[in-house]
Amino acid sequence: MNKKELFVKFIRSIEKRQKLTLFISRIFDYDNFNDYNYLFRMKEEDNQIIIDIYDNVSVNRFNRYIFIYDNIITKIRIIEDNNVFVTYLPVLNINENDCINKLIKLAYLFGNCNDVVAYAKTFLDDEFVDILIYILKK
Repeated sequence: MNKKELFVKFIRSIEKRQKLTLFISRIFDYDNFNDYNYLFRMKEEDNQIIIDIYDNVSVNRFNRYIFIYDNIITKIRIIEDNNVFVTYLPVLNINENDCINKLIKLAYLFGNCNDVVAYAKTFLDDEFVDILIYILKK
């Protein structure tokens, strides 16, 4: 299983265990985030994983995060287009020195990181690390 497939299985497992709200609030840095005030969508498209989060609590209600698994872009970019904030994360070009927040750490974890479990323990809650370990053992 490659890192992209691992990432998708990880998010789907979190969703299945009904921990997605907690995960989103911790990784994507949302405040006052509850099960009833957001919509989440994850889609695989070629060499990308696209995560859309629409919420009713923040000023930036619609956010799109594109985890790119090729070398098309080399830098992390955030672009606003019609009140939609799109964050481009070129996971293959992120190194550990770039990891200034949990979102970038997540991209690095499922990109160039060699020891995913050890690195996951540095920024993920134990329950999410346990999910990752479970998936890796399958």
